[in-house]
Amino acid sequence: MKKFIVTLVLAAMPFVTFAQTNAFSKFDNVEGIANITLNKELFELVSSIDSSSMGEDAGSYLKTAKGIDRLKVLTTTEKKYKKQLREAVSDHLKANSLQELMSIAEGGSKVKIYVKQGSAENIITEGLVFVENGDKKDETVLISFTGKIDLNDIKDFKGLKGCKGSKGEKGAK
Repeated sequence: MKKFIVTLVLAAMPFVTFAQTNAFSKFDNVEGIANITLNKELFELVSSIDSSSMGEDAGSYLKTAKGIDRLKVLTTTEKKYKKQLREAVSDHLKANSLQELMSIAEGGSKVKIYVKQGSAENIITEGLVFVENGDKKDETVLISFTGKIDLNDIKDFKGLKGCKGSKGEKGAK
């Protein structure tokens, strides 16, 4: 019996992994939902650009981009798809161990940011941003990424300078 259970779990692992990496692929090619998907190959291509002539931040941006495996952006203004996106996000959060990092509610709009930490506290392996607007005409936006992002690599990005790193150090000013 134990062998059967172990075999069953091992056989199911590729499907579980596949489902996690393509959690929102059911919205691909749906009329009424704008879909942008960027894959690892694009990020590897971009990160291979010589950044020496682009300024000091370009190298950090490109290094971070190399860590992204997949970035998906979905937007819609249609009520039925807004509800489906909300349900898909809820299902994805229930099935995966993402933690809510931030929540903002203002003027009928809601923004929620979730992350999944990697093996170390400064590594993010998955991120999700979900934006809902109260107005029926406004867009609902879902941004999802997977990969390996080191927070120490992004702490000195413009706009984030002075934020604490994983060890409480202040970024350069």
